[in-house]
Amino acid sequence: MSKKIAVLGAGNGGYVMAADLSMVGHEVNLYELPEYAENNLGPVIERGGIEVISQDTSGEEIILSAGGRSGFTKISGKVGSDIKEAISGVDIIMLVVPGFVREKFIRAFAPYLKDGQIIAIWPGYFGALQCAKLLKDLGVKKDIAIAETESLIYNCTKLGNAKVRNKGQKEKMLVSVFPDKKKEAAFNELQKIYPQFLPAKNVLETTLVNVNPPLHPQSVLLNLYRVERKFYPFDEKLNKPVEKAYDVTPGMARVMEKVDMERIEIGKRIGLKLNTLKETLGIFYAAKGNTLYETVSNCYAYQVQGAPTSLEDRYVTEDVPYGLVPYTLLGEQLGVPVDTIRAMATIGCSVTGRNFWEEGLTMQKVGLDGKSALEIIDFVE
Repeated sequence: MSKKIAVLGAGNGGYVMAADLSMVGHEVNLYELPEYAENNLGPVIERGGIEVISQDTSGEEIILSAGGRSGFTKISGKVGSDIKEAISGVDIIMLVVPGFVREKFIRAFAPYLKDGQIIAIWPGYFGALQCAKLLKDLGVKKDIAIAETESLIYNCTKLGNAKVRNKGQKEKMLVSVFPDKKKEAAFNELQKIYPQFLPAKNVLETTLVNVNPPLHPQSVLLNLYRVERKFYPFDEKLNKPVEKAYDVTPGMARVMEKVDMERIEIGKRIGLKLNTLKETLGIFYAAKGNTLYETVSNCYAYQVQGAPTSLEDRYVTEDVPYGLVPYTLLGEQLGVPVDTIRAMATIGCSVTGRNFWEEGLTMQKVGLDGKSALEIIDFVE
């Protein structure tokens, strides 16, 4: 059965998602904040839709996660920057934006929410708890469910002129719901759209299994020479500089593993058995290897990637303040040693000249400040 869906955010993921869902018969509104609308929505309006190229690096067709295919499609609903119009009458609100603009979107849609709607945040980064805390602070008391995913299901990049390339996607992915009493009904609705979804134990599981914080920041912060000197080849198909497998080295991979182990210890303290990064890449992409270095190097979805050529890349500006920073604060609140995570977050602040400890998520911003491990478990379950 088709759904009325609002896709909020017209970046890489929003483009593919809006096109994919439109292709398979859902009524989709695509929204962008007014300050970004000209760049992100202008080409879609001018062309009358979005062109998707969904192929792996060998050129083999990849069926999109909701069932769409490569090709050009008209977005089935409204395309614009009127948030009231975008979410009016929709069943599901897909929030597909970086962590650093998420609060702007939540504040924009908050006054227009209606009972019974599902908000799905892609990906987690404490998103469900942040959204719930913000709505509470804003006095919004609607009967809604807030879901979050562990990652973006597509592996995609915009090519310009309302065109986007999808070069891989997750075969299985966790999704959680807050509050817990809404879990079964909301999960069932979301799984009808994305059958790849599996139920997570709670919203902290989807946040802590996110592969980005253990993987992304280290690939930039431990590789500054190539990033700042822009030593990457240019790919004509992607129309941008590219790298292979995060340009990872064995030493970088060992730091990633150390961050990963500290993340897993945080999960243990609140009753979660988390997969390692290596195991998760096997689940997502069937990637194999004896070590994390081999697994990342062999992953088909990572063979050609847009390369970070600035410290303002999301691998730093999202994954440090919305990943490593709150991981550090939660770990220390729970008494878990997180020396490597704190070190990488501190390096992120130093090399950018920004204070991500102030900019990023704190436990107060997600409603967990001062809570013990048992109190946190009780809160999310």
